[in-house]
Amino acid sequence: MLLYSLTSFILLFHPFHVSVSSVRYAEAEQSLQITIKIFADDLEDALNEPPYRADGQPYVDVLNPKDTDALNRVVEAYVRKHFEITVNGKTAKPVYLGYELEGLAMWCYLEVKEVIKVEQIKVHNTILTASFDDQTNIVHVDYQDEIKSLKLTGSDAEGEVTFE
Repeated sequence: MLLYSLTSFILLFHPFHVSVSSVRYAEAEQSLQITIKIFADDLEDALNEPPYRADGQPYVDVLNPKDTDALNRVVEAYVRKHFEITVNGKTAKPVYLGYELEGLAMWCYLEVKEVIKVEQIKVHNTILTASFDDQTNIVHVDYQDEIKSLKLTGSDAEGEVTFE
């Protein structure tokens, strides 16, 4: 019983730090549809540390925001700074579509338009790596039903997949 209670307590505060991103090619739309799942409380911690929040600025409440538009702008800036994608050797400029909260998770949505064919995708992902030494960012790339995955960390934040 004590072991069960201790395990439940530990899992409640998720002692691991991970984000999961999905980059999926949508052939009909000729776009890359990107989702990034982040623990909202970890993101809140990061957004309330320098350089994101300076002295005198209001606390960023991710789970219970008073101003969702303001939070959307802060999250967009953070994601743009920490998630970069290159397609076929060219730096992509994803359109940020917004976010959703689902329990303790935040889902961020982006889209890279006008992608005709994918031969190579390079991802640079430093989400939460400055805040948590053990942060791992998993990236799944799905192109024409072929899925390749990357495991990115603070010391190895960039990875590449190729398709024929």
